[in-house]
Amino acid sequence: MELVPELTPENLLHDRDEGEPVPLQSFKTSAEAELVCNLLGENDIRCFVQGGDFAVIPGSFSQEVVVMVDERDISRAIELYEAYFDAESPAPTDQEQDEDE
Repeated sequence: MELVPELTPENLLHDRDEGEPVPLQSFKTSAEAELVCNLLGENDIRCFVQGGDFAVIPGSFSQEVVVMVDERDISRAIELYEAYFDAESPAPTDQEQDEDE
């Protein structure tokens, strides 16, 4: 995407073209997938949750739940997903650090 010399109401609009959806990540529950999709949406990444239809057994799902991302946003989505979840992983304990040395 090329930069424009000046922002106007016409060039301020987001790209409304249709992009091809590609999978970002699969999850065990639709709640996890929705959380990730909401995070991506807050950062202007086009996404939706696919799958997670209820199965015959109460509380189970018949298929995996996948966050799908517009192909044009996939690199930004991966960066954001990795940055968010790497930051969320717990810090190693002192014992784990000693074992690594």
